[in-house]
Amino acid sequence: MEQAHGGNLKEAAEKFNISESEIIDFSANINFVGPPPDIYSKIRKEIEAITRYPEPDSTSLKKLLAEKYGGKADNYVLGNGAVELIYILTRILDLNKGLVLAPTFSEYEKALKAEEIEVNYHYISTDHSFKLNINRLKKDLTGDIDIFFLCNPNNPTGKFITRDKIKELLLHNKKKDIFTVIDEAFVDFLEQKITSLSFLKDFDKLFILRSLTKFYAVPGLRLGYGIANKEIIKKINKAKDPWNVNSLAQKAGELILEQKRYDKLTKKAIYREKIFLYQELKKFKNLRVYYPNANYIFIDLTDSNYSGSELYNQLAERSILIRNCSNYKGLDDNFIRVAVKSREENKILLKALKSFL
Repeated sequence: MEQAHGGNLKEAAEKFNISESEIIDFSANINFVGPPPDIYSKIRKEIEAITRYPEPDSTSLKKLLAEKYGGKADNYVLGNGAVELIYILTRILDLNKGLVLAPTFSEYEKALKAEEIEVNYHYISTDHSFKLNINRLKKDLTGDIDIFFLCNPNNPTGKFITRDKIKELLLHNKKKDIFTVIDEAFVDFLEQKITSLSFLKDFDKLFILRSLTKFYAVPGLRLGYGIANKEIIKKINKAKDPWNVNSLAQKAGELILEQKRYDKLTKKAIYREKIFLYQELKKFKNLRVYYPNANYIFIDLTDSNYSGSELYNQLAERSILIRNCSNYKGLDDNFIRVAVKSREENKILLKALKSFL
């Protein structure tokens, strides 16, 4: 079963004849802590908002984002998920050829192809280290490339590059007149500060993509945002539905931005569990386990007796979903990704793996 993305519980339940409610989902990289506790009660109080149109262009939420992350509200645009903004961006820019990493998040490639833009690939690694070599990358960022997508930290490998390397890359792209998109969907999970927000003032052809749904565990509400210079934001606003973010998602976003204690406690919980799961997975001699910088762990099964699809099927029959990475460009059926979850759920995964490996 090929997965376009993780988190498709209904499809898995039907295929393997299992209960959707009993599935433990390691295939989607969502904060296992769950949403801030008061989100549920406060959203219930806002339920009458569905009888009215949402605030156009999520103006109030943009102001709160600007207060928290800097810049002005005019530098922000909200999306029905960050993916919506990727598709709009490729539609409004004058593009002929794009460059994406391999492997990386598949929607960059899909968005480019949807607009019939030629896609080139930079294969990150030939030795399975999956570290991005900036000097080698710059050789592929030539004058005929119009746009480059960087997922930082990268999905599914979890590797990231530092701010110094990002600035080096941005300076190179500025000389080559290449538009750069930096996807920071998982940056909130990192202990290190690698965000590129401060570079916006010096680089006009830079668009930073963020998600509010992964760290705050509300993916069903679909809420992402982009930050760029005002001219780019104006173009996106003209191309998108003015009510693209629904009322409940807007309210959730406002509540999310008020969180402080939740953020600190969540980061501690995720760090504790990802180190536990990583160290336990490392005990399997036939697995190559990559250190988790974000809230997911990338695993090479080459030396095991299972392919990614075989292990996916075996675990799914036990109501455990993992992400088979065979459909990522640059990977084959020997790679999987598992999200970091609670101690109890992590132990269930480990117990199941022990029975196979």
